[in-house]
Amino acid sequence: MVEAMNPPQENIEKPNILHVEDDPDFRLLIAASLREFGYVVATAGTVAEALQLAKDVKFDLFILDVRLPDGTGIELCQELSELQPNVPVLYYSAYAEEAEQKAALSVCGDAYLKKPVSPAELEQTIARLIREKPKW
Repeated sequence: MVEAMNPPQENIEKPNILHVEDDPDFRLLIAASLREFGYVVATAGTVAEALQLAKDVKFDLFILDVRLPDGTGIELCQELSELQPNVPVLYYSAYAEEAEQKAALSVCGDAYLKKPVSPAELEQTIARLIREKPKW
């Protein structure tokens, strides 16, 4: 009797991303793109919502707008880093003069993309940040 061989099923978890953006239309658009890229996505429109989610859910990447109604992405980055150390942070904002980018990254964060950006560049940056994330 010959038994059918089934390849082992790999239990690969999809990376979990928190996207924080105050513009609801843009938030939905980016969340849809991230899901299409194969990620699990949670969204928040304020610092307070983001912090609550980060207290309840483990994330692999944070994508933050810089200007939010109840604070800044930089302040949020610092608070998220305390809650979930070693999770990479990508700033994704229309406010991205070179001086602003350097200032933000000197305080907290790993990368900065200026809106608008191509889906391919967004996907490549996310994949790199997740791949380079410390594994501890």
